[in-house]
Amino acid sequence: MEDFRSWQWLESVIELGGLKPASERLHRTPSTISHAIKQLESRIGVTLVETRARRIRLTEAGQILLEHMRPLIRELEGVQGVIDQFRHGGTSVASLAVDQVFPHDQLIKAMDAFSHDYPHTRLELFETVLGGGPALFLEGRVGIYLGLEPVGDHTGAQIGRVRFVPCAGMAHPLAEMAADLEADDVLYEAQLRQYRQIVLRDSHPDRGKHAGWLGAAQRVTVDHLHTAVELMRSGMGFAWLPEDQVRDEQDLVALPVDAALCPEAALVLYRQRELQASPAYSRLVQALMETSRD
Repeated sequence: MEDFRSWQWLESVIELGGLKPASERLHRTPSTISHAIKQLESRIGVTLVETRARRIRLTEAGQILLEHMRPLIRELEGVQGVIDQFRHGGTSVASLAVDQVFPHDQLIKAMDAFSHDYPHTRLELFETVLGGGPALFLEGRVGIYLGLEPVGDHTGAQIGRVRFVPCAGMAHPLAEMAADLEADDVLYEAQLRQYRQIVLRDSHPDRGKHAGWLGAAQRVTVDHLHTAVELMRSGMGFAWLPEDQVRDEQDLVALPVDAALCPEAALVLYRQRELQASPAYSRLVQALMETSRD
């Protein structure tokens, strides 16, 4: 790394036009930088710089060699950044399981904020339903779980609540029925049962449980929330979705039902006990909590 540092210092001297401005950027004395460059010349046996009119300039050989070294300097600077991150408590991979009901835009915002502070840490995201997240957490495959299901004897932090409402595509018969209702009227459970329901499959490998109200005899079961939304847009059926998400989907309409029929659950964030002191995981938890408050 000594030669890398010397090439890096030489590049700064040439770009800034002298030893003094380079010393201010590099926080080294001009004599230290000058000595490092002379030592580099001695090691490789090539004169790299010359002084003309009190200015340090590259020799022809120096110009060619520095041009070849620049891509390596950038690459090694990246490696040094990784080293610095790990030295200060970084981790190579941060893994998290997030239930699909957590707002997608908030998740992306949190991941982006984390990546800004830990650019060299790889993020591994598992998008889960019901028991899938806790299963990954208890197996130790993820450091963080954020969702609706409790996790054994672990204590989590509640960061929000989710209320589920029935919804359908604009052209679905239930949506048309809702449009014809008087102001305070609602659809009844018996009316919902007459139509096909789109349900999410529990991603826990050993469960056959599904998410939400299961009153309809006709069902289509899918693995991902986005698939359920697309099926509803096509008029295939109706589903129970987080109320906030229904507001954001212009092609879906919330069906008016009695409030007691709409389930509500807490969103809880869990972190592995051995990662409580990890700066990287602490930053990821902070980012998730901040975006949920927003």
